[in-house]
Amino acid sequence: MSGSAAADPLSITYTVDGISGTNGWYRGSAGGNYIVLHWHVDPTAITLAGCEQGLKISGPTKGFTSTCSVQSGSETATRTLTVKVDAEPPVGVKPNLTRGADFNGWYNHPVGISWSGSDATSGIAACTSVTYGGPDGPGAAVGGGCTDNAGNSASSPASISYDGTAPVLSKVTITSGTLADVVRWTSSSASDTAVVQRSARGNKEQPVLFRGTGSSFADKKIRHSLEYTYSVQTSDQAGNASRKVSVVALPKIITLRKLPYVPRASSKPILRWDAVRRASYYHLQLFRGSKRILAAWPIKNELGLPAAWKWSGHRYRLRPGHYRWYVWAGLGRRSFAHYKAVGSARFIVPRR
Repeated sequence: MSGSAAADPLSITYTVDGISGTNGWYRGSAGGNYIVLHWHVDPTAITLAGCEQGLKISGPTKGFTSTCSVQSGSETATRTLTVKVDAEPPVGVKPNLTRGADFNGWYNHPVGISWSGSDATSGIAACTSVTYGGPDGPGAAVGGGCTDNAGNSASSPASISYDGTAPVLSKVTITSGTLADVVRWTSSSASDTAVVQRSARGNKEQPVLFRGTGSSFADKKIRHSLEYTYSVQTSDQAGNASRKVSVVALPKIITLRKLPYVPRASSKPILRWDAVRRASYYHLQLFRGSKRILAAWPIKNELGLPAAWKWSGHRYRLRPGHYRWYVWAGLGRRSFAHYKAVGSARFIVPRR
């Protein structure tokens, strides 16, 4: 900063060797935390006080006052200059988040970050304040800091692990078996945690059967003839949850048990009943509607139904529809035709 050249003997000007800051402050010089003040007076004037050439003013200082007085003839002139020097940046600068992590050290929705610091000389003019909402990633560096009134700045990046993207759950399937229902799924990442719940038809309870990583679960605690609904939902390491997907498992084994509904059967179901003491064989008849489409004499207390078969000179398929089946226990030789009724039940073959 400099004044104009002296126009008369009483004119007092000055120049400063230093770095101009803001708000009337100097930020030291290239050589360090100081400035050099030069008073300029007419050589014909008499210096009364001050008016040094090359006055070194060390910082930090909130106000160093220098006065220059000159005389020319019977007149005097005085000029006073107060210089503020701060070459030091704010200290203790740190980021402050408006809340703690949402889950497992991760943030999964936008979070506010504000920086704070102190400056003993010129004081803090402003600090950064932002709302961070991505991009996703672990330990992302978010820049910010504080600036003092002299224009010195200090930064301290915030490290934030952020993931605001929910996992994508797909390919949820169910395979009904004789010993277990197997649920399979695919999530965005192999590290996603899956939760599998199950409810039996007519029961509102949905206990959690599985919680962990992986892509499949075998439910070995199924009961024959019951229909189950399995719900799968995955979540990532940041706590984001996928949409919940449900699949229905139809029983592979149909029994004679009484239910409040007619069960729907899976493909190629197995008809099974309790064994009868002293039974040499069993006789089973299968009806679709009012038409008998199969008669069989199995030795064991079960019969697997194929997708298609031939009986009594006709070919039949297990096509969609309502079925009823009857079972009798055969006592003695088959030629005796001595039967004891075991029971009957219905099932439905749904459209695939």
